[in-house]
Amino acid sequence: PFNTYGPRQSERAIVPTIIRQALDENCPAILVGDTSPIRDLTFVEDTAAAFVAAGAAELEFGHAYNAGSQRAVSVSDVLELVLELSGTRKPVRRDESRMRPQNSEVRALLADSSNLESKVGWRAHTSLRDGLERTIGWWRSRLSEGRVRREMSYMT
Repeated sequence: PFNTYGPRQSERAIVPTIIRQALDENCPAILVGDTSPIRDLTFVEDTAAAFVAAGAAELEFGHAYNAGSQRAVSVSDVLELVLELSGTRKPVRRDESRMRPQNSEVRALLADSSNLESKVGWRAHTSLRDGLERTIGWWRSRLSEGRVRREMSYMT
């Protein structure tokens, strides 16, 4: 799978890190590192469906069966969409301490799920907007119930 996101994901990943900062009233700004990398974000339910479909099929051993949305989106675009969907107006600040070392950043990850689709008929169905809306809803609920870790571990 390629960059799965959704409810219950660890804050070590980019999507929950941005969402928590956007929604948490104890966070005055959204701190980010490099927002130019491109990712293929796949909603967790789509990824789970890919595993189920692959597990139920008789696929050829030794072949790659990638599961991804096949849609390229920059971290910057994700950030802007989270700001829109969450309704937050917090400032966004670049934090150099969150930048990955030059040789360790993957500039672009984009899935080619055509092999999995042709063999089992799977494809991602959840749009980024819908998946983020659902994930933001989950985070809103967790924050309102006080069911989050006290320390904020933003790692963008």
